[in-house]
Amino acid sequence: MDSVQVVTGLEVPLADGTLLSGDLRRPAGAAAGPVLVSYYPYRKDDIIGSLFEGTRIALCGRGYGSLFVDMAGTGASEGTGESFDLPREGRDLAEIIEWAARQDWCDGSVGAWGVSYGGMTALAAAAHRPPHLRAIMAAYASTDPYRDTIAPGGCPGMLGRYAWAAHMVALALCPPTLQDRAGRWRDTWHRRLSRLAGGQPHAVMWQAHPERDEYWESRVVDATAIDVPAMFIGGWADAYSDSIIRAFGEVRGPRRLVLGPWMHVLPHLSDVEPYDWVGAMADWWDAHLRPSPPAPAPAAVASAQDDPPVVDPPVVDPPVLFFAGGGGGWRSARQWPPEGGKQLRLFLTGHSLAAAAPAEPGSRAYQGDPAVGVAAGIWDPFGTGHGWPQEQSGDDAASLAFTSEPLPEPVLIAGSPEAQLYVGLPAGHEAHLVARLSMVGADGRSTLITAGWLRVPPAGGPVAGGPVAGEQAVGEQAGGDGGAASLTATAITLGSVAFAVPAGARLRLSIACADFPHLWPSPENPALVVGFGAGRASLLRLPVSGTAGHDPAVVPAPPPGRDAGWVTDGQPVYRVSQDKVAGEVAVTFGATARLAPPSGAELNLAETFTARLQASRPDGAAMLAQVDVSLRLPAGERVEVRVRAVAQRQSSVTEASVVVDGAELLHQRWAGTGPAPEHS
Repeated sequence: MDSVQVVTGLEVPLADGTLLSGDLRRPAGAAAGPVLVSYYPYRKDDIIGSLFEGTRIALCGRGYGSLFVDMAGTGASEGTGESFDLPREGRDLAEIIEWAARQDWCDGSVGAWGVSYGGMTALAAAAHRPPHLRAIMAAYASTDPYRDTIAPGGCPGMLGRYAWAAHMVALALCPPTLQDRAGRWRDTWHRRLSRLAGGQPHAVMWQAHPERDEYWESRVVDATAIDVPAMFIGGWADAYSDSIIRAFGEVRGPRRLVLGPWMHVLPHLSDVEPYDWVGAMADWWDAHLRPSPPAPAPAAVASAQDDPPVVDPPVVDPPVLFFAGGGGGWRSARQWPPEGGKQLRLFLTGHSLAAAAPAEPGSRAYQGDPAVGVAAGIWDPFGTGHGWPQEQSGDDAASLAFTSEPLPEPVLIAGSPEAQLYVGLPAGHEAHLVARLSMVGADGRSTLITAGWLRVPPAGGPVAGGPVAGEQAVGEQAGGDGGAASLTATAITLGSVAFAVPAGARLRLSIACADFPHLWPSPENPALVVGFGAGRASLLRLPVSGTAGHDPAVVPAPPPGRDAGWVTDGQPVYRVSQDKVAGEVAVTFGATARLAPPSGAELNLAETFTARLQASRPDGAAMLAQVDVSLRLPAGERVEVRVRAVAQRQSSVTEASVVVDGAELLHQRWAGTGPAPEHS
């Protein structure tokens, strides 16, 4: 830290008069230089500050200042805000960027970067085009929170989003841990507590908007408005991989895309294929934030006839770096999906996937099992690194499974597979249609490759995602197909992926009506019919890449040693339990952590989140949250924050208390509105 100058308690003004709190890390003794700005709702003085302390110091070592600012209404910042209000948050960050550019420690060249919510605000700020923004980096980020978090495929999300909400309520109740001697921290905290006592926490306001309405439309970031150089980092096991790929394809400036086999965890801290993303990000800043020396004259060769000289084209690194699972390793390409690919079609027939559709029509009936999905892992928004997908045979057996013959040659799946299915539901019912693609090895083990979701409304209603182009509903007599009135052509786009399937392995498409605990179960276990064969050829389309569009690549490993930040100890929590007598399954995740930030405060955090389900009563599924924060502030006050929350499909209740030195300062209960009930 001797080589890093630390400036805390910076007052960053917004145009509306709100004072935000920022802190700066910059190379000690250096002249004014480029500055990198980040904007988070996760408390720079303890939680998020701890996570990125090592990263910020490393960026200082490359000559970059790093300014972290608490989002309005969070941490030590004044003001108010609402969750996922990305355009407003982007406007605030655009103002912060211009403020930073005017300071004597900045040379006027500013970059914006962040991971998860911080990546979202960086993208949102770039869409506002502040004049001094030179480049951005966004990792594990979304430009459309409803599509990517609240209701993927139109299906209401469960564990991840409600866990995040309870966590954010607890953080909102905590006082700032950096205490200025004038006591402004206390005024900021008390005003926030007064607002919470008289209204709802911003972290649960979104629950009143279960459908995609104007509330959500107004929170979408237009990535096509971004014209500065943009670097993107995504993880195949992260909830935002498709969003990162989509944004990469929409921005209009120079682009860089890195796709690794990571969960929602910093790539250099991943137990799987750790990657020096900090060094790669610094290289990106070097290319776009520092003035370049004059380029040497290009090599030229004049012809004997004095034609214009032939100029060697500049060498440009391929803009896409991706990891292919299944042993495919790292590859580089000029686009995503890689060029030169083709489509492999496999048709559903009986229990198989075949190269041709059956000559005769057929179908399979299925009774939904709400516990399907427990082997698929979880989306962990807190980055514990736990919750990876497990062996899939159990979920496959509880689904409609179609398995291919052993592949005669290896294939690399690179892109977004699509399942075109003819499905039928009993009249008046709807379902969450889930498609999972797996690889089945010679030992029979099933490995999840990717999955997709689609809400199928009652017959006659619009299909989320739209019908298959050129197809129409196929009439079917009730009875033989489980009582379905008709079979409707429906397309499910599975998540984008890169996965190498060796020769001799088999592919399996599993169709179900649940993905617990990613999604809320339907109130009733739906019956489903999948048709195939003549007149209703259900099939799987696979984007298969050749070798022409990509090359093997070597990626830099992170420096040795773990980056612990200000955490002194902690332990992640992840378990799946099943009570076979009661027919109940539960998935729990969370963590404990002890932090000692440089302010002199001490923070202890313990939180667990449990999704539970009784198979015979899916309407009773619930998400339970317990969050406890214990703080000792630098001046000696002891603060205890306690949050308990329970959510079901149509409602949620959050109860919280704040105790200071043994005296209860706040005890509040908030009721929220969850997703609207489905038809039954």
